[in-house]
This record gives sequence, structure tokens and C-alpha cells, in this order.
Amino acid sequence: MKKSIYIVFTGCLFFLSACDNGFEDLNKDPNAVTADRFNPAYLFTTGQYNTAKGDEATSLNYAEPFVQHMATLSNVGIFDFQGDKYVYHKGNNEAMWKGTYNAIAGSSKLIEDVITLSKDKPQYHNLYHMARIWKTVIFHRLTDMYGDLPYFEANQGYYQQIYKPKYDPQKDIYAHMLSELEDATAKLDASKTLYTSSDIVYAGNIAKWKRFGYSMMLRLGMRMSKVDPAAAESWVKKAFAGGVFTAIDDNLFIKGTDKAGTQEVLTNGQSWTLSVSGRSPGKIAKTFFDYMKSHNDPRLKYTVAVYTDPTNVATKNTDPAVQKGMPNGLDRITLPKDPSYNPTAPGQEHQFSGVNRDVFAKLDGPRMLLTYGEVQLLLAEAAVRGWIPGDAAQFYRNGVTGAMKTLQQYDVSATIPDADITAYLTANPFVGVADKEKAFEQINSEYWVATFLNGYESYANVRRSGYPKLTPVNYPDNETGGTYPRRLRYPDDEPVLNAANYNAAVARQGADNYKTRVWWDK
Repeated sequence: MKKSIYIVFTGCLFFLSACDNGFEDLNKDPNAVTADRFNPAYLFTTGQYNTAKGDEATSLNYAEPFVQHMATLSNVGIFDFQGDKYVYHKGNNEAMWKGTYNAIAGSSKLIEDVITLSKDKPQYHNLYHMARIWKTVIFHRLTDMYGDLPYFEANQGYYQQIYKPKYDPQKDIYAHMLSELEDATAKLDASKTLYTSSDIVYAGNIAKWKRFGYSMMLRLGMRMSKVDPAAAESWVKKAFAGGVFTAIDDNLFIKGTDKAGTQEVLTNGQSWTLSVSGRSPGKIAKTFFDYMKSHNDPRLKYTVAVYTDPTNVATKNTDPAVQKGMPNGLDRITLPKDPSYNPTAPGQEHQFSGVNRDVFAKLDGPRMLLTYGEVQLLLAEAAVRGWIPGDAAQFYRNGVTGAMKTLQQYDVSATIPDADITAYLTANPFVGVADKEKAFEQINSEYWVATFLNGYESYANVRRSGYPKLTPVNYPDNETGGTYPRRLRYPDDEPVLNAANYNAAVARQGADNYKTRVWWDK
């Protein structure tokens, strides 16, 4: 009996031992996505796209009116430009944060997956470093809008089981982003796999990626000019030596993929279309319109238009002589008391200029993230500061020219003749470097024009440089008491879902309101 039991037991051990080599494979889900069977380049494409197509609500409804590119008569509703009056709207205040950190389709989550799945894998060499560079595009905009936020522990719920990430000081985030740009850009290698079909920006062109990386380094370096001039100068010099954008062909933008709008309007494009149509659309702000008109800027007739019938594009009139910008901070009650109002004109807001839909409201049009014109204007400021060699006046001319020529990438109809650009530069020459403050004002005012509809960047640079000098509005029950807003509030659920880390950030940075300045804006 004992012998029989022994034989059976031994046989079982032999069976289990023989099956052991295949047991793990037997228990693997054949449909599961793992690093060894999934190409992370697929995620990279979506991560790039979602960077430009997932957070327009915050840019359009807050950043654009904050810098007085846009204005509106309304302060309620989903797409009504609450930044015009510094009032709070939960959805638009949070849209960028939520879109970035979304656990499924958030741009930062997708790029973090690419970084994790491609790290230390030679076949993904360039993809890994492209993703590191792209991460800075995502996070520098996010931290510029909110300040301290989850960065080092962000998107690590699956990988490290971190479900309540700590908020990192913006100073540390900037330091890491700059070091990432330096290392990743230097390691891009044209002799390795280029990912031409996965990269929807530069199609794997390593030379352009390197210029992009150094141009981002320039932007981030200049962002620190007020809080840490020595570090800013050091990074600007590195960027300049590395080689930045050289023409508008280097512009960083992402185009929509759905010309008909079937998908776009259902997902992210509606904020763009509603910004120029509907009952209470955003209009061109008087501050922006008057600046361009007073400088006889040829961009004016391509940028704005009057639509007396907001539903009919055929009613468009682009003649600057019959147009006007809407003052910021007005509503339907206070508008009739303003000198700009014409009681005999059709409608209320529709007597004011709106965005030229044929140029800027195309659903398959570009979303500009970083342009040659911006880069050249930043170099002009750096030259005035004495941080880099070169002629500040030439950088300025390059910047203005590049900004004007960038319009043709929105639509060929907006191509500005070279003669018009030359005439503008002749009438508005660089003021020179003798008076640095006047030079800074001129350069950064042009930067403000060049970043039209790139609200995140325009808002950041206005806070950094102080130019143009914008007069704040003081609408009833606004968030700042009539002072210029310096940031957005954290999402309402953060004090509940991530209380300890949220409270630590507020204790370090300052009150969670629109008046608290971010680190580089001290």
C-alpha cells in the first residue's frame, strides 16, 4: 500500500516538474499588452496628437482673454471665455490638468508609457529620447498654468503603485526638464531607427528634432530670466550653441486629422469652432486689435474679420477700416455704456471683429506649439541682455518676419507679401539696445502678437516679461479683486483625492487662488 502511494506521489512530482517550463506561458493572457509584444511608437503618435487636441478649453477660455487677445460679453457657459473677467469656471479651469493627467488618454500618461516601454531598448533609441523631449512640451505648459504639481511621481500608478503623487516644486520641475532636454537632444541619432510614420510632427527628421530640443531649451531658459538670471543665461547659451530653429519649416505644430469635423467636433474641436461662432462667441480684444491697427500691421486683415451674421461665413469683411475690437470686462448690460458700442449696428457682439474663420477655424488646421518667429524674438531679447553674440536688431527682424510668414501655414490665403513685411519693419524699426527696457517692451509685444491663439505661451511670457502692459479688468465677483491673474486654481477634487500632497504644495507655494505667483514669476 505504501509503495503504491509512493509511486503515485512520485509520478505527480514528475508530471509537475515536466510541466513547469510551460506553466507560466500557459497562464499568460495572449491578448495582454506587454513591453515585449507592443511597439510603444503607437502610443507616441497619440501622445503627440493629444498634446494639442486635448486642452483647448483652458487656453481659449482663460489664457487667451487673460492676455487680451480675446474678449466676450458673457461670463457663463462652457465656452464663454471666463478669463475675460477673471471669474471661475470649474470645467475650463481644470480642463488642461484633467486632459494631461487622464489615466487613459492623457498626453502625459501616454508619453510616460512610451518612455517606460522604450527605455534601455536599443531598437527604440530615438523614440525614447523623442518622448523625453516631448514630455517637456507637456509639463512646461502645465506647470506654467498651475505652478507646483505632480511630476516625478506622476503616471506611476501602474508601474510603482503610486496613486497619490506628491507635488514637486516648479523650480525642481524646470531643472529636470532642462537637463532632460540637454541629454535627450544630444543623444538623438540619425543612424538609428527614425520612426517616420509614428512622429506626426517631424516624421523622424533628427536634424529638426535637435533644433526643436534646443529651441525648447531656449524657451525654458528665458522663462527663468526674472527669478534666476544666471541660470537663465547659462541655459540660453547652451541652446544657442546647440542650434535652434532656422526657418518656419521648423515650426512645431500639430494639424487636425478630420477636415469634415465628424470626429473633431464630438471630441476636442468644439471649443475652437465655438470660439468664433454661436450666440456669445469670443471676439478679438480691443487691446490686441488697437495694437495691430496702430502699427499698421499687415497681419490684421488676415487675422480678424467682422461677421454681421455669425452663422454665415460669406458675410465676412476683413477690411480693418470697418472693424473694431471688443473691450475686455464688459457684459450685455455694461456694453451699451461703453464708447465702443454702436446702438445702430446689428447685434451686440457681432459689430466687433472675430477670428478669421477661413484661416484659424479649420478643423484640420494647425495648432502652433513653438515657432521660428518666437525663437528669434527670444534670441533678440537674449542679445539685448548680452547673453549671446549676434545682432539683436537682426534677430528682431527675423522674429517679426517669421511670425508673419507663419500665417501661411494656417492657410495659403493668409500669405503676407514680402513687400508688406518690409514696409512694416521699415515703419517699426528695432528701437536699439541703448534703452534695454524699451527694447524688451518692443520685443515682447511682438512676441504677444506672434503667439496669438497659443494662449499658454502668450500668457506665460506676459507674466515673465511684463509686456505688453495690460490694464486688468475688475468685473464683479472676480477671482483676483481686479489685479492681473498669475495662475489657475488646482482642480476641486485635489484637496480630497490627494489631500496631504495638495496641502503641502499650498503651504509651500501660497494660497490656491488666481493671485498666487508661480516660481519663475516672483
